Amino acid sequence: MTLAEDLVNTYNIVRNVEKMPDVAALSALLDAHGIRPPAAPTEADLAAVRGLRPVLREVFGAPDAATAVGLLNAVLAAHRAVPHYTDHDGSWHLHVAAPDAPVADQYAVNAAMGLLTVVTTSGMERLHVCVGNRCAEVFVDTSRNLSRRFCSPQICGNRATAAAHRARRKASSPAG
Repeated sequence: MTLAEDLVNTYNIVRNVEKMPDVAALSALLDAHGIRPPAAPTEADLAAVRGLRPVLREVFGAPDAATAVGLLNAVLAAHRAVPHYTDHDGSWHLHVAAPDAPVADQYAVNAAMGLLTVVTTSGMERLHVCVGNRCAEVFVDTSRNLSRRFCSPQICGNRATAAAHRARRKASSPAG
């Protein structure tokens, strides 16, 4: 999963369920993505990172690449992207946030760069919102033929298949 997917999906807008309830959950999310803030995350960091979700969600639903890129460029500007190369781990590579940047800035610019890479190299058709009737999670479709419609074929896909099956059975059963 991408940074953006993981963050946006920490809040289920359909069910109004918070999946990143505390600083410990934020720390786990940061660790999962190799983001090492200059200090331990705080409640203020948690609120700031949660504040990134709406704009990143908006990118997944953007009508076209120009809109998505505009939104992501605004994220980069607002969170002080500072592209620079470093060899802190023995090989040269690009970082887009200053090492001492606040947690939200580090997360925002890394998520924005990831989404920009997808949009500009693979196209907007890779970004989706799940079509499951009880879901609104976002995902990047990595299938060859761009055929994914659900965030999880095993969960949302199976629910949709089962619901369609029940509807067909109900429609074909004699009225009683």
